[in-house]
Amino acid sequence: MATEVVEGTTEQVEAEWPLLAHLKAMGWQHIQGARLKAEGERDDFREVLLERRLRAAVRRHSSWMTDDAHTDPAVRALRAAARHVSAQSLPQANRNATDLLLAGVLQQGPDDRDRKTRFVDWSSEALGGSREERLALNDYVVVDQLRVCDADGKPAVLDLVLFVNGIPLVVIECKSPDARDPLGSAIRDLRAYTGRPLDDDTRSGAGALRGVPHLFAPVQLLVAADGTDAALGTYSSSEEHYALWRSISPDYEKPEHLQRELRAWGLLGAKGEPTLQQQLTAIVLRPGNLLNIIRHYVFEKPLGDEKGTGTKARGRGTGPRTAKVVCRHQQYRATEKIVERLRTRGSRAVTGGDLDRRGGVVWHTQGAGKSFTMQFLARRLHASSDPALNGITIVAVTDRIDLQRQLRKAVALSESEVREAKSRTDLESLLGRAGRHGGRVVIFATIQKFLGDLVGGKGGASDTAGGEERSLDGEFEADRARAAAGVSAQEVSDPTPDEKTLKKAARIFPECSDSERVLVLVDEAHRSHTSVLHACLRKALPNAARIGFTGTPLMAGRRDDTGRIFGLEPSTTPGGDPEFLDTYRMTEAERDKVVVPVRYSGRVTRAEVRDKEQLDECFEDLIEPLEEAERARVRAKYATPSKRAVAESPPLIWRKAADMLEHYVTGPLTGGFKAQVAVVSRKAAVLYRNAFQEARTELLLRVEEFDASGRRESLRGRAPELYTREESLLLRAWQFQELLRRIDFVPVISAGAEQKSGRWRDWTDETKQRDHIDRFLQPFPQLPPDNPWAYTPPVEPNPVPAGSIGGMNPWSDLVWGDEAADPPPIAFLIVKSMLLTGFDAPMEQALYLDRPIRDAELLQAIARVNRPARRKTEGLVVDYYGVLNNLAITLAAYQGNPRARESLRDMADELPELDRTAGDFRAFLESEGIDPGGLATRAALAEAVLALSDPVLRASFDRLLGEFLAAVNRVLPHQDALEYVPDARAWSVLQMRVRRHYRDDTGGGFTMRGYGRKVRALIADHLEAQEVDEAVAPVSILAPDFDEVVGRLPVREAAAEQIQGLRYHLEERQAVEDRPVYRQLSAELERVLAEFAGRWDDILRELGPLVERARQAEQADPAVADLTRMEQKLYVLLGDKLAESKLLDDPEPQELRRVVAEVYDEITSRVSLASFGGQAAHVAHLEACLHTRLREAGYRGKGAVRKQVSDEVSRIASTLAGYAAQHLEAFRAEVRRE
Repeated sequence: MATEVVEGTTEQVEAEWPLLAHLKAMGWQHIQGARLKAEGERDDFREVLLERRLRAAVRRHSSWMTDDAHTDPAVRALRAAARHVSAQSLPQANRNATDLLLAGVLQQGPDDRDRKTRFVDWSSEALGGSREERLALNDYVVVDQLRVCDADGKPAVLDLVLFVNGIPLVVIECKSPDARDPLGSAIRDLRAYTGRPLDDDTRSGAGALRGVPHLFAPVQLLVAADGTDAALGTYSSSEEHYALWRSISPDYEKPEHLQRELRAWGLLGAKGEPTLQQQLTAIVLRPGNLLNIIRHYVFEKPLGDEKGTGTKARGRGTGPRTAKVVCRHQQYRATEKIVERLRTRGSRAVTGGDLDRRGGVVWHTQGAGKSFTMQFLARRLHASSDPALNGITIVAVTDRIDLQRQLRKAVALSESEVREAKSRTDLESLLGRAGRHGGRVVIFATIQKFLGDLVGGKGGASDTAGGEERSLDGEFEADRARAAAGVSAQEVSDPTPDEKTLKKAARIFPECSDSERVLVLVDEAHRSHTSVLHACLRKALPNAARIGFTGTPLMAGRRDDTGRIFGLEPSTTPGGDPEFLDTYRMTEAERDKVVVPVRYSGRVTRAEVRDKEQLDECFEDLIEPLEEAERARVRAKYATPSKRAVAESPPLIWRKAADMLEHYVTGPLTGGFKAQVAVVSRKAAVLYRNAFQEARTELLLRVEEFDASGRRESLRGRAPELYTREESLLLRAWQFQELLRRIDFVPVISAGAEQKSGRWRDWTDETKQRDHIDRFLQPFPQLPPDNPWAYTPPVEPNPVPAGSIGGMNPWSDLVWGDEAADPPPIAFLIVKSMLLTGFDAPMEQALYLDRPIRDAELLQAIARVNRPARRKTEGLVVDYYGVLNNLAITLAAYQGNPRARESLRDMADELPELDRTAGDFRAFLESEGIDPGGLATRAALAEAVLALSDPVLRASFDRLLGEFLAAVNRVLPHQDALEYVPDARAWSVLQMRVRRHYRDDTGGGFTMRGYGRKVRALIADHLEAQEVDEAVAPVSILAPDFDEVVGRLPVREAAAEQIQGLRYHLEERQAVEDRPVYRQLSAELERVLAEFAGRWDDILRELGPLVERARQAEQADPAVADLTRMEQKLYVLLGDKLAESKLLDDPEPQELRRVVAEVYDEITSRVSLASFGGQAAHVAHLEACLHTRLREAGYRGKGAVRKQVSDEVSRIASTLAGYAAQHLEAFRAEVRRE
């Protein structure tokens, strides 16, 4: 048994074996991978199913089956799904295998009737029964160090694979907690094993891990673990989509219960706390729970036409692009709590009380995946085998059409039937069938369908009310007047409906259904109109359970109303307030990287002009170029300006647009992100579009002059922290000029009374709006290199908009010369109220506010920039209206509620954090004898590199430096961050040297991808210069100049480079192909280091011959030197397969060459056809053709062994066909070259 081995690697002792022991304690059977064949579990390393166990499970679930002939059809179907799987076809293969797992297969029974054959028992007892029931109904086996061969027979060895009924469902990769970025490293390995490596996985050739995509066809979950932490994902998950599992509820009522269990099993010390690895194992991998999660909490999410998935494997003919998604811990926790209430608590009809005890409030902060939680809930109920759950009708009520569309799209993925009420009459009809036979659906309706004009409020996400434009500043001033008159802030923000309104609501609908099998989900349950909706629902659905969802903190005084409608839980602390059904706070979401933190800053407070004197002061410099008469006209027009008039004034809009564009160019644009502008009126939105275009043209003209005058070139070689603000802006704009020329700025506004005239149609038409939003959600097509000095711009004219700022016409669109073949990328959306709530745009990093906004609407608007995206570390809210100057006023309705400010932090608070992280890193270097400010010389760098030989120290080094550089990136381009740039540059050079020397990065090199793009832009040129100016040894000992570079180094450094280079080479080769020569060289390397410790001259002398032997081991066989690369691969593959066979002769080299030539001709003739796409049917046909070729080449049996030989040849043909499908493009490339 693996756990009885005394010696093991660090990752085995600290991560793999504890996890294995935990699985066994929960009831998993353990089989060592090396003993699978001996114990009769499988015959071939390419097999991924434990067929004996699979057949036993199928027979157990279908009592009429008595022998293998009965189980053959089901086993063949599942085996076919995992056969001939390439990286490109893995999504479809996984989809097919998942369908089989969940639905089973139809096959003819003994009575000639179709019977459903199941591979897994999904019954309530199997998922949620006692431990004994769960283990009896399905077969749970964990295999460690599972060896699986790829298409060309090369092995991949996986740490832990979890089989249920002989089917691999979970793959776990373990790393040492002392390694640098252990979870990231484990995730990269997992993705490499799927055959779809991450974009930043630079391993190639012999150093790349073997992809075994056919193993992952039925696999549902992937886990990366390091002994302390563990993250959950799927085969398609990028690193940022893996998630830690922090919850133990509701499976364990209290943490002490899990502690007691782990201690009883000997997995936790007396004073120890459960690790996140143990939490994930205890919840996700527990028998029964695992199947619950696979059945109800995993689904495929369409990706549409999004670019940049972080995977290298793409191909033709693989169907629509999707991502496989698994729940996060808070979604599972909330859903299971709701299900438990529906199962165990009584309705009003049962209790006779006024409140249905099955209800509650789910308070999950904005951006935490609320729509997915509703989708999981629908699937959890409707896919359940429990009749008490699967017949429940779900009624989902939202307050916005766009949110209803978003939720409906998400819930549709649950595979529940979805209905949308088109009218109040339609809604009444749908509710009449709720909870009755055939009522197992999800009904969507907006609150307006229920309440019509009773909803009230301030219009929500609409820019207009009754066709008339809403006056935001008028509403804002009216609210301030009411507050000054003594009305509470909560009542001002969200007025409570009166008794007359509540009575009227109760009369809207008759009683539609008295069934208890109805669950009402109310979104944005914090709003006061919920009480009006409640009055309506009490009449229409008197016995329904009600769950409220909200991501906005409840205003003071609203908690009692919410408790009355949905129900609240008793406080878990003596004397505390009643609690929600489930809570997930902003601080938790940021910690889990579900959202990114949001920082705010103020820019232009002069926009708050209130009288003529201040207005004139702002206007004088703007209107100076105008004629005197024109200046007088402008002054007269704004003699007594309203705040809206000022906010709509073209000169002020132009000034603010120019400032926003400069902020955007030096900030969000450098990371490839986008922005949204919220303005005071629809007219202002269109004016802003024109102003942005004008400001962009002026900025590009400044860039042109900056370049032509030589000012740009004069910056070359200067430290970036010495640039002026203007120089930094123009250099960045010069670097991004191609993108700046093309980007568009698009208003998205509601239609109003002007609709009949066609004015603003481009911005109000719903079809065009959807197109604009879709384009906004797309990443930019390409960004320039990080180093501005590595960029060469094409010669292109600057865009010149028709007209000028003085003559802007907001009633027509601007025409920009010839229409481009492709529509321009949209960088800015300009809105009034639309898209400020419920709009999910990960590419959006900045929200520029130029309108009054407060309380719940402000908190919802802020959340537009908190959605995570690759390399996005924060969201930015930039205030041009002054609304954030005094949060006590802006968030008055939330006084006393600290959660309201969790989502918003002042950018000024980042400066102390930056100073702290710099101090922490300095202290670390000093503790290791490294002078933080003395790294300017080569000798000092070399000494520092050698001082960090301990991997644990290097992990701390990377962590602390990462925190510092992340803080620098957050504060840039703020002037106060520039004084830290010299340290960032020097310490990054040290990190580059450390990682290159110890080959810590994937592929052994160094990448700056972990740095923020703003930091990379400041230090890229310096790091590249270091590469050129200094002797840096190549990563690989096979590099032609390795010996030459090492020979120029001092003896100690040269020996250290030889050690690390040889060790890295051998470790990479052994990870892929465990040849005896690599094991022997590794042993000799360790002998030399032990025997000559500290004697660098001797070490250097002894290592030379070892390096040469390692190089010789890589030389190609002379017998195949004249063959093409793919012919050489086939020669090795076919030769290995024939050598392994006990029935077929091992051919002579010339005979093998002849057979390989025939096999190669057959493969290339097939794959070069345009119709060959690598699908299973194509590969099966190729396999049949190869089988014929091999038989014709003489591989056919005689007499008693004829059948066995034929089967052996079939297996070899299958391997060759699978290899061809795996390397389709490589074969095609050789055909094209010929």
